Amino acid sequence: MSKPPAEIPEENGVHEARRRLLTWLWRIPVVAALGGAGYGGYEAYRVHFSKRRPNPKPVFQTRSRERVADLSELTESWAAVPFLFADLPAIVLRLPGPIAGGLTHQGAHYAAFSRICTHQHCLVDLSRDPSAIALAFNYRSEVPALVCACHLSVFAPDRGGRAVSGPAVLPLPRVELQQEAGVLYATGIEVS
Repeated sequence: MSKPPAEIPEENGVHEARRRLLTWLWRIPVVAALGGAGYGGYEAYRVHFSKRRPNPKPVFQTRSRERVADLSELTESWAAVPFLFADLPAIVLRLPGPIAGGLTHQGAHYAAFSRICTHQHCLVDLSRDPSAIALAFNYRSEVPALVCACHLSVFAPDRGGRAVSGPAVLPLPRVELQQEAGVLYATGIEVS
């Protein structure tokens, strides 16, 4: 039997409300997917094209002077000595050429950097093997680099600690060095 005519519009009203709800509900995953894709695109652009260059004239915040290493510990290019400076893990390197914020003494070039990755604050280490850097960090380099194993960021010491690969965007802060009687001292940390 058929329903009385008075009940048909009410039943259609229920179906119309459900239909309107469903037409809005399908939009939620579409908007979420578009938002996620947009954010992913933004992050990809930022990580690949927005890496900040180190300041060519670094400004150092003075700290109490601390002994870092004897020059005799750094006799060849890419020799490194890790140290603590005001409770900050750092590393001093002998580089093949001068960099801004580094120290040149009797034809030898030295630079020191914070070992705290600028991405998520893991410790970076010096990798002297360009093949290992290419394989493990997906970055081709002809020279050693400071690498962060946590999220695969790579920093170029010969370019002032610039982030060259991975999610890190900011360069490693440099540590100010002084030389006295064959000993390197740390005297300040770079401020951004």
